[in-house]
Amino acid sequence: MKTIEDIIENHIESGFFSGAVCSISLNGEDIYKKSFGFRNVVTEKKCNMNTLFDLASITKVFTSTLILRLITENRLSLYSILGVCLPKVKDKSALRNITIYQLLTHSSGLVAWYPFYTKEKLDFFEVLDTIELKNDSANMTVYSDLNFMLLGKVVERTLNMPLEKAIDVYFIKELGFSSASYKPTSAENIAACEFGNQIEKKMCSARNLIFEGWRDENKPMVGEVNDGNSYYFFNGISGHAGIFSQVDDLMKLGNLYVGFQNKCFISSELLEASKTLQIEDRGLGWDFGNTFPEGFGHTGFTGTALWIVPERNLVVGLLTNRLHSRNPHNVNPFRTRVFEEILKQL
Repeated sequence: MKTIEDIIENHIESGFFSGAVCSISLNGEDIYKKSFGFRNVVTEKKCNMNTLFDLASITKVFTSTLILRLITENRLSLYSILGVCLPKVKDKSALRNITIYQLLTHSSGLVAWYPFYTKEKLDFFEVLDTIELKNDSANMTVYSDLNFMLLGKVVERTLNMPLEKAIDVYFIKELGFSSASYKPTSAENIAACEFGNQIEKKMCSARNLIFEGWRDENKPMVGEVNDGNSYYFFNGISGHAGIFSQVDDLMKLGNLYVGFQNKCFISSELLEASKTLQIEDRGLGWDFGNTFPEGFGHTGFTGTALWIVPERNLVVGLLTNRLHSRNPHNVNPFRTRVFEEILKQL
């Protein structure tokens, strides 16, 4: 795996991120695990295999996995509509007939993003009444955080418990995860992230939206979710972002879909459907796009990635803190390069 290590170390030296963790599983067994660099350049603390990372949008995979579990338990179906799942939206014409399937596959037509925290005096459903919800694009799919905010609300109402409790009940207690959680209780051994929400600040400014509660840009976030909606509006707990995890739990999540982790958790029919491309480059919560040379996966804005190739029984967790920089880089070409090299070496 020396070439893989060279790629990662070269990107650290080039300033793409300060720290990284890579784990590879084949046939349910770990064949490679290594940490690189520093989790925090300010304190010069090194990364290790137990370092927690802000998973960012990989949180969506936890949410979609919970949804598939609820379908397996016959509490929902892929074609349940929001107007039934969430009575608070039954009078909202833009939302009430959207199905669980459309939310999972990002084919709901909802806008990609809106900074809910700019209307912090309203609750989630009240903000939905004040914004343009539908995307004008003719594309079949639009990757949207709103889809998974809504799915998180569906999970909470269906289970009658908050999301953080659902993670504990289903992932920690039932599946044996050890670290995945919202709002870590300690900032020790957590990969540092962005220096304030500089990127979202520019996004709000471009939309002429005002928010005064931004975090300090002179120090990095450590143990606080980077995503602005999750942090400022949802108190760190949402269906689209907020979960922190070590790489081992990420690998367990991947192996659930390969078939080496609690085979009864999701029905075999749903498990097969989840491995199948559904619409454009989207699956049931998964991304089948160009970042992944085979199979499917999901990435996180903070620099995280989970990659799965069911045909090879292959799972890869690749975690970086790419936002822990004064000038964050696009790491998609890096991810693809690492994945392609793994395939070569296998």
